[in-house]
Amino acid sequence: MTRETAPAVASAVAFVEAGADTLYSWGEGCLGWRLLEQDGLQLRQELMQPGTSETPHLHRRARQVFYVLEGEMTLRMPEGTLRARPRQAIHVPPGRPHWVRNDGTGDLVFVLVSSPSTAGDRIEVEADGWAPVSSDDENETGDR
Repeated sequence: MTRETAPAVASAVAFVEAGADTLYSWGEGCLGWRLLEQDGLQLRQELMQPGTSETPHLHRRARQVFYVLEGEMTLRMPEGTLRARPRQAIHVPPGRPHWVRNDGTGDLVFVLVSSPSTAGDRIEVEADGWAPVSSDDENETGDR
C-alpha cells in the first residue's frame, strides 16, 4: 500500500461490534446482530435460546453458511436433519428449503454469512411431508 492509496483503503475498512446499535429480533424470541449489510454479502451473529426456531423457508438467490460458535444447531430440510456443533458449518445453497431450530438445552450462538443479501429473498414454505427428525439423521463426525 502506498501513501496515495492509504486513504481509499482506510475508508473501505470498518470496525463493527455486536452491540445495541446492531441488534434485531427474529423468529420466536431469537436475537441477532447485523455486522455487515451489503447487497452482495451479509454477516450476522445470531442467538437462539433453547426451544426456539424460525419458520421453514428458502432463498431464491442467497446461499447461506451457518457456523456454530456455541450450542448445537438443528437444521431441518425436506429430506432430513443435520446437526452442527461448535466449529462446524452447514452450507445451504439457493433454492433449498430449510428450518433452523435450537433443540438443545443451552443457547445456540452462530455466525451467518449470506451471499447475496437475503433482503427480499425469503419465501416461506410448508414443512408438510418433510422427513421426521430421527437420531439416524445426525451427522456423526467423531470429533466432538
